[in-house]
Amino acid sequence: MAEAITGNILRWLRVPPQPSPPEGSPESIRVFRAGRNYYRYRLLVWAVSQLGLAAALLVGLLFSAAILRKLPAWVAALWASLEVLAILSFAAGLLFTYLVQRLNYELRWYIVTDRSLRIRSGIWSVEEITMTFANIQDLRVTAGPVQGWLGIADLQVRSAGGGGKNEMGVDPHAAYFHGVENAESIRDLIIERLRRYRDAGLGDPDSRERPTPESSPEAAAARVLSEVRALRQVLAGRP
Repeated sequence: MAEAITGNILRWLRVPPQPSPPEGSPESIRVFRAGRNYYRYRLLVWAVSQLGLAAALLVGLLFSAAILRKLPAWVAALWASLEVLAILSFAAGLLFTYLVQRLNYELRWYIVTDRSLRIRSGIWSVEEITMTFANIQDLRVTAGPVQGWLGIADLQVRSAGGGGKNEMGVDPHAAYFHGVENAESIRDLIIERLRRYRDAGLGDPDSRERPTPESSPEAAAARVLSEVRALRQVLAGRP
């Protein structure tokens, strides 16, 4: 039932089913998804927050029941109507926030090629982050106690350019493989492809543009000096 609802919502939002792969050879494309336990982890966090809201609502209802008897009838009726509205809003919010957790899980894509990687996430505003191997500087696997118990972890990929956050509080130089079950394998895959990428010279300037001993300023000055000396010898030998 939930899958059918989320499928209809995805079609209604016109969200593409899968992002296009980043730069790289087609045979090198590897697609990863968040683990099933990542969805369970988010549901656990969601359930705890909803239990807190339900407890607060219950306390409010018990408190109001104690004072409703002291209020005029019309005030008590209006207050009771507000309580019913609050209960209905809470019930509708349960369904809505549950679907948000489901969509957050369904709309996560992690794609790695032999030259770059792409991460897509988001519900109302789909966000895609693409990093080329030429800019990647650091990879780090992190997992909290609950994540470790569930067998999932986060892989952080950092690129060159510093670590400051923008005005929206987002670090534009960091990308995350959230909630993957094989974070270390993905890290090792990226490291191996990054090594091949740099060994092939794709991450460095063209070797033809690098300065060589023969093209350095010192070598050019030495050649000019040698030519001047040869010219002086020729002139000195003339009658």
